Amino acid sequence: MIAIVSGPNHVFEFANAAYLDLVGRREVVGKRVRDVLPELEEQGTVALLDKVYATGKPFIGRRMPVAFQRQANAPAETRYMDFVYQPVLDEQGRVTGIFAQGFDVTQQVETETAFSESEARYRLFSEETREGVVIHNGEVILDCNPAYARVFGYDDVAEVIGLPSTAFVTPRSAALLQEKGARGDEEPYEIEAIRKDGSAFPAEFVGRVATWKGQKVRIGLARDLTERKRREAALRESEAHFAAIFDQSAAGLAEADLSGRFIRVNDRFCEISGYAREELLNGRRMQDITHPDDLPRNLVLLQRSVETGEPFEIEKRYIRPDGSEVWVSNTVTLIRDSIGEAHSIASVSIDLTARREAEAALRQSESRLRLALDAGRMAVWESDNRTNSVTTSPELNRLLGFPEDASPTIEEIRSRYAPGAQDRLRTAAAAALQRGERNAEEEFEIIWPDGSRHWLLLRADLEVMPGEDGAVSVKATGVAFEITERKLWEERQRLLINELNHRVKNTLATVQSIALQSFRHTDKANGSNVTAFQDRLFALARAHDILTRDNWEGAELRDIVGEVIEPYCRQSSGRCDIDGPRVRLTPSMALALSMAVHELATNAAKYGALSVAEGQVSVSWSIMSGTPRQLTLCWEERGGPPVASPERRGFGTRLIERSLAQELAGEVSLAYVPTGVVCTVKAPLPDGII
Repeated sequence: MIAIVSGPNHVFEFANAAYLDLVGRREVVGKRVRDVLPELEEQGTVALLDKVYATGKPFIGRRMPVAFQRQANAPAETRYMDFVYQPVLDEQGRVTGIFAQGFDVTQQVETETAFSESEARYRLFSEETREGVVIHNGEVILDCNPAYARVFGYDDVAEVIGLPSTAFVTPRSAALLQEKGARGDEEPYEIEAIRKDGSAFPAEFVGRVATWKGQKVRIGLARDLTERKRREAALRESEAHFAAIFDQSAAGLAEADLSGRFIRVNDRFCEISGYAREELLNGRRMQDITHPDDLPRNLVLLQRSVETGEPFEIEKRYIRPDGSEVWVSNTVTLIRDSIGEAHSIASVSIDLTARREAEAALRQSESRLRLALDAGRMAVWESDNRTNSVTTSPELNRLLGFPEDASPTIEEIRSRYAPGAQDRLRTAAAAALQRGERNAEEEFEIIWPDGSRHWLLLRADLEVMPGEDGAVSVKATGVAFEITERKLWEERQRLLINELNHRVKNTLATVQSIALQSFRHTDKANGSNVTAFQDRLFALARAHDILTRDNWEGAELRDIVGEVIEPYCRQSSGRCDIDGPRVRLTPSMALALSMAVHELATNAAKYGALSVAEGQVSVSWSIMSGTPRQLTLCWEERGGPPVASPERRGFGTRLIERSLAQELAGEVSLAYVPTGVVCTVKAPLPDGII
């Protein structure tokens, strides 16, 4: 009989014909067990299903009496059952239902009982007996009961009387039949019998010598073993299935007697405990491998289970042969025999070593995180715009000017924001999400109730959660640092740099004034030399402006080149091409390249490609990998007047070829090719340059 029920309410999904016949041909599919078979709930069967579903452990019942209301308005009929309740698991190992397989062994139980009772007092021709009774003289059948005729496929006793006694066994079994009769053997034996239609079947024969109607006869009993053989085969298959489940289970399974001595273990239990199967089954007890500190509680729970029949769970340690410990979670169940007496205990062991190690690692990680947060003065927070709520830590309360044990609302926190701070935070979060990033960072200012101003750096991990109405909400978790001192230092640095830049420009203006005063009484006071000198001062001042914008921490090469040649490109629109990857220069490199590019641009405007309408200038650069990386910059003029090498080297040329190479610790090549001037600069990039 097979049935499948699903879910915690045990709803029938399938029941075969044998099962439906057992329960009285009731319609069960799609209904709960307790609804369609209420008598099973009264007998504890539904509770047993609940237990299998909850624990995921199979249950095996042998010859268990179960009463069924097989007919309406009739008393319940007790049947004896061998069955297995096997939990059905999904891909995640969760129980989704129960597969029930059983055999009605009522006939076997009743037959065996009747046979043992009737062996001393046969009722030879009882019409009520289920066994076939026959009387023969060793050659022919003298008489039999109806059951005997039915066993061998005959419709009437009259068909049987007078047939040879060997007509009821196959030819190869005839000799055995005659041998048993000749010896007067009274022990039952199995034989291959044959029906009227010629089909063979297993049978059990037993006989004894007696006197019947004044003659010596042999009274025999014949029993069809077909059903019993089928049940035995099914039972063997069921036991093999159970053994396979037992042996191949991913959990450690063990059975022990009530003294704790192991009776049966599977491979996984051996792996967990560290013992070979032979070691465990050779008289070793559960107490022998349990950690001494865990044993007292284990024994108390075990004794209570034996007394009450209730299963129990315990987390404990086993001691392996090498002395190492292994943590396990044990679920222990009492097994009863056919008369309900406590017989043995079964345990399911799950190795908890990995979980215990993970828990310990998590505790250590949380401890290290707490130490790091405390040491770094970091405040932890969490917000959710679905509920418009925020969770703060004592450190965040301190940063916001609240008492450490306060629980400020989101409105109270926002009231501390400086004007524009909330918009900055929202903009930073929106920009991060638009880029497809989960992390956002922003600096913002807060004002305490005493009027003092403070700066915080906020870093957040953003989680976008879609809502039912299509709207989205954002949950943010992050940390906050106080950066007030850094902000004050940056402000002081900006003031100092601006002051320095102002003084540098004043110095350059003074230098310019001195130069003009020096040239006043010469013929060159208004000549090109004075103009070139002024232009070089202006180029140097522009480079200082770029560096000042970045607090003299460096400058982008594109900004340096663009700032210098921008006036020439503006006058000669479309004829200046700048191309190259992003690279940041040190202040000294920026100043040197700025002066060199100025000289090249001035020369191109006066004599080179930018002096004619069709001329063009290209400034490009690239970065070569290596240690250190190499910057290669190329100034190239095209379409200008024919170029020839100058007869003498002026200040600009010397500035480019010598001073630039020296400042950059690299190489500078200035070529006067017919198509235009080509200047190539190669210089190593210091470590840390992006």
